[in-house]
Order: sequence, then structure tokens, then C-alpha cells
Amino acid sequence: MKTQFYALLLIATCWLFPKSSLADIGDCSGEYKTKVMIIGDSWAHFTWIYQSFGEALKQNGFPDIKEDGNQTALISMQAETWASEGWIDLIKSRVKEKKDVEVYVMYIGGNDVVWKWRRDKPIDILLPYADEMLKNTDIIIDEILKINPNAQILIASYDYPNFAETMEMGDSNPYYSQYEKFGFAPPSELNPTLIYFEDYRAKYPRYNTPNIHHINNIGVAQYYYGYPTPSINEPYGTFLPKTTPLPFGDTRYPTHQNLMGLAGLDAFHFNALGFRFVAHNIVKTYLNDYLLRDYNYHFNSTGSLDGWVCSNGSVGQGADVRIGRLTDKDYAGIFTFNTDNFSEGVTIDKGSLFFARKSGIGNLRNGGSVIDEVTVEMKIGAFGSSNELEKGDYTEAADFTSVGCIQGSTNVNDYKLRVDLAPEVLSAIAAGKQVQFRVKVKFAENAGPLTYFDYYNGKEADKYYAPTLYLRMSEAPAVGIKENKIKQLTIYPNPTSDVLNFDIPVEFRKNGVTASITNTIGSIVKSWKIGQTNSVREVVNLKDLPVGVYNLSISDGNNTQAGNIVIQK
Repeated sequence: MKTQFYALLLIATCWLFPKSSLADIGDCSGEYKTKVMIIGDSWAHFTWIYQSFGEALKQNGFPDIKEDGNQTALISMQAETWASEGWIDLIKSRVKEKKDVEVYVMYIGGNDVVWKWRRDKPIDILLPYADEMLKNTDIIIDEILKINPNAQILIASYDYPNFAETMEMGDSNPYYSQYEKFGFAPPSELNPTLIYFEDYRAKYPRYNTPNIHHINNIGVAQYYYGYPTPSINEPYGTFLPKTTPLPFGDTRYPTHQNLMGLAGLDAFHFNALGFRFVAHNIVKTYLNDYLLRDYNYHFNSTGSLDGWVCSNGSVGQGADVRIGRLTDKDYAGIFTFNTDNFSEGVTIDKGSLFFARKSGIGNLRNGGSVIDEVTVEMKIGAFGSSNELEKGDYTEAADFTSVGCIQGSTNVNDYKLRVDLAPEVLSAIAAGKQVQFRVKVKFAENAGPLTYFDYYNGKEADKYYAPTLYLRMSEAPAVGIKENKIKQLTIYPNPTSDVLNFDIPVEFRKNGVTASITNTIGSIVKSWKIGQTNSVREVVNLKDLPVGVYNLSISDGNNTQAGNIVIQK
């Protein structure tokens, strides 16, 4: 039954989701570079079938980067199988054949370990299976690194399943027997098991090295989709997108049925949208920085000087950056970048501008005889007589009417456009104290009256989506916008039922810190001061907190370290 089910599913997904074509807007070279290989089990398989990484890379401004999973992403595979003779030779063959691949994404281990869980057994019965899985995964990693010593290997976590709500077929559902073996456990019991498994391998010493990285995707689907209809399990509620924390989301809920495969009947595999959310998380948390590693400086636009100017003379300064057409009015967006801190005589030999759509109405058209064209222009200084946006900025002449090659799509929210800047534009940026980019749409003659998009401006709290200039400079400025990356606390035991220990990093011992624990909706449930101390460890009692996932953070006012806690009783 299960084999027939997957055969039909494979045929259906290949028909519904064919391999993608060229990028929507301005793929300048017309050629793709295959930089990512997917290896592993059914999660790898469906990621490949749906072209999830190709779409996620396009979403993040890299439509010219593609993935490969041919022969290496197969349903029902285990680490034990891939590490065995014959199967490991297949991986080695593909690695040798795909010489341009730099990043290997591995979805592996769930079939080796998680399927062994039983509701009535202690969770640590999984540890021997996990250790065996880690050993077999090491065999695969070793063979890849022998062929490609510079390979970046990403151990990608799974995300929450949905068993109860997918069982509309009853015992004819291919996952019913597994759900039965799980003792018909609710999400509040199944989800901590997945967290336990991923936390165990995330702490594997080898997965914190320059070449190997564990990527936590737990709760990603909840975060980006929310829970729009009431759950059939406690607490029976709903929540909006981007209201649960990342990682882990809300452990009381599964992934919503609308994101599950086979029109909501697959208990463990996502549909195309669900897998794109996971791939996007991997791009955002790792691949984006890796693909942009050749740049040595980046900074966001000045949000207070971003905005839009309209053909009728109206201005929206400090607002979302609008382009397009609304009835009889055309909009041009303005991004302002302050380059006053650049050293005199600095040279820039490579640069890219990224900006992301926040919302909009309609779609740009790029097929057949109907083509809408995005144009990006640049002015050294400001388009008007001052830095403030003015009505004349819509028509003011630009110093550069085309700044470079536009890559990507603007037809979906949170999708980025990437503009690879021409050498003469880079020289002008290096010499100026400020530059402004103006973005317009040149519509086809029969364009409709409602096609406009609002882009994030430089004030966006999540700086990943704010307009950003990436540059490769001969001398990077000493002062600039830097990302505030929160370091991970060492927390143990985790999961815990009562007492929790965490290490106090040496840089926090001199002045003391504030420690706080927050729940999944961001409310502080426990807070206390830790004064100047020589102690390397803090102990806190959590008996009064209910089962769930929490975030523990310590801060001295300037620096923060944090980590997630799983409480089980």
C-alpha cells in the first residue's frame, strides 16, 4: 500500500512541479550555476522534486544558483543505507560529476532514529540509534570531503509533523500504522521528541566545525504560515504568521495541515510551500552569507530618507518604498545610502544591491509580447536639491540610468531583487558621500491600472529584509552597521524536568548580568540578576514552569547570549 502510494505521489509531483525555467526578471547571463546538492531521505527527495532550494534561492536574490538531487535524494533512505557499500559509491559518483557544487544539504537520520520512538518508553532509548546514525553520517561526510575538501556540509533538521489532522483516510492512510505505534500521541508529546533528537545531534562536536553545520528548521513552517484554523488538539487555537519564536515555534501545535503533502493527507512530508519555507530558512541562516562571502562590507539604507515619489508630485518619505501604478499615478521608489565614512581613494571592484518586497497588488508580466521592465537608476548625492524627498525627484535626471544587471523576481512578498552593479557605478559610489537609487517600472502599453509593490525600507527591524549594499572594497570602513548576532548559551540538561544549569561566559562575570526566561509568545516568566561572580555556572529551578519550549537569555546591557530550553515532566 505504502509503495503504491509513493509511486503515485512521485508521478503527481513530477507533473505538478516541473523543473523551473529561467528567472523572472533579467537573468543576465542566461546560465545557472549548480552550487547545492541535496542528499538523504524522503525530505531530501521532496525538496528536490519541488525544486525548493531553487525557489528559495530565487526568493533571496539568487535566481542564478540551482540545486541538484538527482539520485542522491531518495524516499525511505537511512544513514545506515547511504553509508553502505554501493550506495556510498553512488554519492561519491555524483560528487565527482557535479564539480561546481560547493554546498551539500543532508536531510538524514529521521528513519534511523525518530521512527523508533514509542509513547510509553523513556526518550533516551533513542540514544543508541542516534549514535549509530551519527557514525554512519560521518562515513558519508568523510567521503564527500575526500573528493571536495572545501565542501560545506549542512545537516538540515526536520520540522514538526502532523499526524492527527491528516488521518481523514483513517487506517488506509499510509501513516496510520506509524501513528498507532506512536500511541496516537498529540503534538505536545511528538514535538519534544523531534526537538530532543535534533538537539542531540546539534551538540555533536563535529557539527560545529568550519565545514559542517547543523541548521535548525524546527518551527519554521509555523513561523512563516501561522495556524489559520483551530487545531483539533489542545489548546485548540490559532495564531498569525511570524508570531511564534524561531526556532521551535509552539510545541503544542503540529505544522498546519495546509502545508502537508498529498493535499493534507501526508503526516510527515510537506507540500511545495512548506518545503520552500524550510529551504528559505537554510538560505537565510547560512547560504546567503556563504554566497556573499566574497564581499567584505555591507550596510543598510538610511530608512528616514527612503520612500517614494509620485508622478502627481506627492511624496512619501520614511515610508515603505513604492514602485508601480495606482489608477492614474505612477510611483518611483527611492533608496538612500550614506557613504560618508568611506576612506578617500578607496576602490570598489564588486557590488550588489538587494531590496525585498513587503506587499503589493498585481504582478509584473514577462511573457510573450507583454513585458513590464524594472529600471534602477542612481544619483550621486540626491535627486533633488536636498536629501529630503521632493516632488521633482520623480523626473530629476539620474547620473546613471541603468546601474547594472537585475536578478530575481518581485511578484511575491519577501522576495528580493538583486542588482549587480556596473564598474562605473561602483567607482561613483566610492567617490561620493551619499548615493540614491531610484526604482521604476516601465509598463507595457496595455498594463492595468493596479500594479504596485511596496518594498521594505532601511528602518525594517529585521535587517535581513532592509535594502542592503554589499561591496568588495580595498579598505572596508572601520565604522558601519554590523549584525548583532546572539551567541549560544551552554545549557544542560536539556530537556529538563526541574533543575537547569547554564555556563556563565567569562566576559559576563566581571559586571554581572540579567537573566530572563520567556515563553513562546515572548512573555517573561522568570527574571533575576546575577552579580559579579567567579562562578562558571548558574543553577535555576524550573519546577514551577509547565511543559513547553522557553528561551533563556543573559545580557549585560550591551551583549546577549541565549538558548532554548525544553521542559518535560
